[in-house]
Amino acid sequence: MVLNSTLVGRLALVSAELCQYVACNPERLSPDHVLHLIFCFPFQQLRRLALRISAFFCSPSYTDDFDSHTE
Repeated sequence: MVLNSTLVGRLALVSAELCQYVACNPERLSPDHVLHLIFCFPFQQLRRLALRISAFFCSPSYTDDFDSHTE
């Protein structure tokens, strides 16, 4: 499926404006800022979560080393 990038961009901007209008947001944000909040911010949070989960499962366990030195 081939989409016109100009049409997709305009539709995204109109959608961002419509979301602000429906939400009765008294302080209007720029469409670029709204798109960043809708798309980029959640992916940044997912990336942080994935890094923490991978660090949790991939980090070495030091409990065995600590127990052997205390005896």
